[in-house]
Order: sequence, then structure tokens, then C-alpha cells
Amino acid sequence: MMNLSSTLLSANGLLVLLIGFLCGAPLGSAINKGEMEAKVRAWRVAHSSLVGGGVMLLAIAPNLPSVELPQTLKLIASSLLCISAWSFTFALTFGAWKGHRGTAPETGIGSTAAYFANILGVVLSMASALMFTWGAGLHLLRALSAT
Repeated sequence: MMNLSSTLLSANGLLVLLIGFLCGAPLGSAINKGEMEAKVRAWRVAHSSLVGGGVMLLAIAPNLPSVELPQTLKLIASSLLCISAWSFTFALTFGAWKGHRGTAPETGIGSTAAYFANILGVVLSMASALMFTWGAGLHLLRALSAT
């Protein structure tokens, strides 16, 4: 039986994966229309990154029992990772649609929004990764000390 953290990761992973697959349509359209390479690259990055992000969430979900953290911290880490995935989803799809890379706070609200969504995604994913790594390390140490 899956707990709330695993369910949260699985459900969000499936949605991000779906959006990543859907980003393949504008990618193919941009290629077929002979759009500029920057636009094709932006859609390619959105497509591949979001598919990879969705798969990552789906891969982490069943492995949560190997993370020795209190359930509350697992839920916090899972929530942070899901918010991070949605921040990247916004930044990548909006950026590809509007032509903003989101790597620097340039002029205009769209560019700034893409940039801050990327920054939020990075910060939250790093916090989540540190929490999960700590819990997995504890699990490993306990397993090694038990043998």
C-alpha cells in the first residue's frame, strides 16, 4: 500500500510526464515548419526535461521505504520535489512558447517569471534531494551495521 508521499510523487509524476509528452507536438511542428533553431531547441529541452522529470518522480515514489526519514519529512521532501517539478514545467513550457530562456532576469515580466520559476525549481529540488540523500544514507548505514 502506498503512503501519501508516494501517491503525491506518482500522481504529479504522471501529470508532468504527460505534459512532457505533449511538448513533443510543438517540437515536431517547429521542426516541420523550419522554425529558428532556438525555438526548436527550447521545445526539445521542454519535451526531454519534462519527460525525464516525470519519470524521476515515478522512480522515486516506490523507493521511499528506503529513505529513513519521519513520515512528515518524507511528505515535506516529496512536496518540495513536486513543487519544483511544476516550477520547471512552467518555466520550460512558457519559456519555449514565449521565447524566454529563463536563465537570467531580463527585461519583461515573461522573462522574469521564467527565470524565477527556474530558480524556485532549483532551490526546492536541491532541498528535497538533500533530504532524500540524508534519509537514504541513514538507511544504508543501518543496513551495513546490521550485517
